[in-house]
Amino acid sequence: MGRTDPPLVGNGRSGPRIHVDTEWKPGDVLVILRVRGEIDVDGSRTLDHCLRTRIPGESRYVVVDLDQVVLLGAPGVRVLIEQADRLALTGRRLLTVASSSHVRRVLGLMHATHLVNVHENVPMAIAACLGTPEPVGHVGRARTDMPGPPELGELRQEVFNLRAALRTRPVIARALGVVQERYGLRVPEAAFDLLRDSAQRHNLRLHALARALLDAPAPEGPVWFPGRTRRPAPSLSIFAQSARQRGNRSAVLSSFVDEVVKYVGAVMAAVQLVEPPGGRLSVESSRSLTPDLADHLAGEDDPMAPWRRAVAGKTRVVLENVSEEQCLPGRDVLLKAGVGTVVSTPLLTTDNSCVGVVTTCHVDTGFTPTRLQAAKLDHAATEIATWLDWHARTVVVDALEAVHHEATKPERRTEGV
Repeated sequence: MGRTDPPLVGNGRSGPRIHVDTEWKPGDVLVILRVRGEIDVDGSRTLDHCLRTRIPGESRYVVVDLDQVVLLGAPGVRVLIEQADRLALTGRRLLTVASSSHVRRVLGLMHATHLVNVHENVPMAIAACLGTPEPVGHVGRARTDMPGPPELGELRQEVFNLRAALRTRPVIARALGVVQERYGLRVPEAAFDLLRDSAQRHNLRLHALARALLDAPAPEGPVWFPGRTRRPAPSLSIFAQSARQRGNRSAVLSSFVDEVVKYVGAVMAAVQLVEPPGGRLSVESSRSLTPDLADHLAGEDDPMAPWRRAVAGKTRVVLENVSEEQCLPGRDVLLKAGVGTVVSTPLLTTDNSCVGVVTTCHVDTGFTPTRLQAAKLDHAATEIATWLDWHARTVVVDALEAVHHEATKPERRTEGV
């Protein structure tokens, strides 16, 4: 038998809104938090406090039972994601139980289902923790028809796509929580609609807009960025721009990668942009990367990686023979992809600020860009860096301003609260 503690009660403006009962299983290895009520802005603070203060250090598993939750807001999802990440850093695991359609819809909308390890009921969650066999009929049971070689490649690509999506989801979830709380929106759908509509209108990825929103200072008036001057887009002579490309970062970067591949005859290439805070590199556009190499580029942040060294030193880094680079992070991945040489060129603006790096991969060892190829690379890198700086200061800011404008409309606030 386990033991229980008195419930933790969180009060809203009109009385108790959330109850959290804590139950310890034998040995305190597993803790179950049974949550009842509404996990809105106030409830999320109560849940966060409980997860930070009521979990003993010896507990390896924390199961958050949401079956009796009648409302789950974006701030609550953000707390679950952040606490799952915090526990994972110490080798522990958070799981959630959600059978209600509302809770599952909100978790799905915020792309958080996999991040918080959702299960259908408490016994299934406990089985996942303790390694006991799952009940017959469980949708997650092992398949007997194991895929053969053709299906294996598809599954690897699916896993890569899932990993790529998961890397962006915590940022989107945190941004949705900020929007919902900042503008007093009752449901997370309203926050999602605001970000999605502005991202689509300004040809931005949702993740890019979410990251910019988290990095920007909070608005202090009806206009988020008062007094700014909008500049025209800088010219891009390296390729012809269509009407579809103007202001569209994905389209511009795609054309840029194509040109770079032609300049140097590369078999694979990728553009990584510096992402604040901390200067982490994120892959924004690529050509012909194998799934393993794409996954490596997206997740590798070792300072010895050539793309990292190019950004830090603001100079081109050429590894002429990957096989001889014994200390190179991801060396085996590169060799498996058939890469003999790696060339990383920083994207420097006219004032020498580095906004990213373009990396090309070559089959032959000993490849070095010729003087003409190096000149073309540097010219293209400067033009695209200057354009990206303009885009961040103009188009992205326009998109943030649009979110603020729409969120503060009287009809929007009435609809969302």
